Amino acid sequence: MMENLWNTMEYYSTRSELIQEQTELVFEKMRMDRFFSMFLDKFGLKMDSDKTNTPVWDLYKKKLKEYTELNTKIKTLEYRISNYV
Repeated sequence: MMENLWNTMEYYSTRSELIQEQTELVFEKMRMDRFFSMFLDKFGLKMDSDKTNTPVWDLYKKKLKEYTELNTKIKTLEYRISNYV
């Protein structure tokens, strides 16, 4: 999913399109923030840092990777918007 987003970002020709994409990604980040809050509320006590090979940890790591990629894309868009010529 994120790979496709990276490829499409290069094709935006106007600043308003970049801003629109940033807005959508920030909304997605807010959804993921809510996911992490609910996930940790439900499974936080079951997550043993010594045993990270459980299904709960696998899901957490997968979502954290998505979150990191999303955050990187938002920062890149912020940079491109601020330096738009």
